[in-house]
Amino acid sequence: MKVIHTEDAPGHTGPVPQAVEVDGWIYVSALFGTDPHTGTLPPDATGEADRLLANLAAILTAAGASLVDVVRVGIFMRHLQRDRPAFNEVWTRHFGDHRPARSAVEITDFGRPGSTTRFMLEAVAHR
Repeated sequence: MKVIHTEDAPGHTGPVPQAVEVDGWIYVSALFGTDPHTGTLPPDATGEADRLLANLAAILTAAGASLVDVVRVGIFMRHLQRDRPAFNEVWTRHFGDHRPARSAVEITDFGRPGSTTRFMLEAVAHR
């Protein structure tokens, strides 16, 4: 197993890698839409989704892959009905015609006290 890390995506505070790779399969850990250099969160759902998918792309690039290699994504949203339209618009812009398997669920807490985070994402890619 190879640990994947890049300074171009936010890291975790605990013992969690950004991603790992095994036999060409890349598993991206819980990922958020914070700026990797400032730690700030964009003020709206569109900006946060855009930053989130840019962070995913950065991790995949560090693993020698790209968004077209993504085969599955799990998305967790604080307000699914309110924020899904903005998320889907950004998703289409980043993924184009590529359509990996995807699920989206609403949750109430990301385990970060006081956070205003709207989205968390987990992904699996293969190169």
